[in-house]
Amino acid sequence: MKQPQIIIQEAIAQYKPVKVLLLVSGGHDSVTNAHISADLLTLMGVPFEVYHGDTTIGIPATQEYVKMICELYNWKLSIRKPPNKKDWYESLVLKFGFPGPTKLAHQIMYRSLKERALNKFVTHECKSSPLKHENVLLLTGIRKDESKIRMGYTEPVRKERSKIWASPIFYLTADDCNRYMDLNSIPRNPVKDKMCISGECLCGAFDKKEEFAELMYHYPETAEVIMNLHEKAKLAGNPWPWGMGPTEWRKQEAAKAQTKMNFMCVGCDSKNSFKD
Repeated sequence: MKQPQIIIQEAIAQYKPVKVLLLVSGGHDSVTNAHISADLLTLMGVPFEVYHGDTTIGIPATQEYVKMICELYNWKLSIRKPPNKKDWYESLVLKFGFPGPTKLAHQIMYRSLKERALNKFVTHECKSSPLKHENVLLLTGIRKDESKIRMGYTEPVRKERSKIWASPIFYLTADDCNRYMDLNSIPRNPVKDKMCISGECLCGAFDKKEEFAELMYHYPETAEVIMNLHEKAKLAGNPWPWGMGPTEWRKQEAAKAQTKMNFMCVGCDSKNSFKD
């Protein structure tokens, strides 16, 4: 089990990054990781900055929390949206409808809302030239005991082209992170405490109706944004609600159709029921 300092030192020694980014979503793991990493990098004399992705469908309070944390600790912060408006959440929903609970839908949302913005930032704002063979170190708050739920990480460091993904808190538990925040008096994200999610992305893939009910209760303004978008999506020919997706919606509609009373075909239904 490697300590955060060793993970950071080995990643820097092996890949010699031209830039180090602390990825902060607004969740407590990412903030814990940023605080630990910032202290270690400062001791090492390695400059860094915080990166936060604006998914265009987050709870505003989460982004405000990230800004507050960075101002509190005097961390430089960069916030970026998807570079092309066709990848903004409203554009995607109007064209394809709300995403459903499938891996493909989640991958599409991830690429559009998060990956493309980060890729552009790394390529055009971190490297000295887009074509240079330079590495950028991305320090994340992914932990081993939840990696299967996320992306299947099995090691704390991995390379993806110019991006070196590393998680200094890979071997910490959720309790470890909570204790660290308490011991260091790190402010907590109210969204995370109220809804158990970081709140930076509400795309709806793998989300449930119960979560939308919580959103309506705690953050009605954000829920209203989604409800208004649903009305626009229906007019665009994509009538299924948030969190469902076309496949699940069509399954439910088919089930409803089968249970409808066919008042003008009672005789046919009756004959069919006695075929056995």
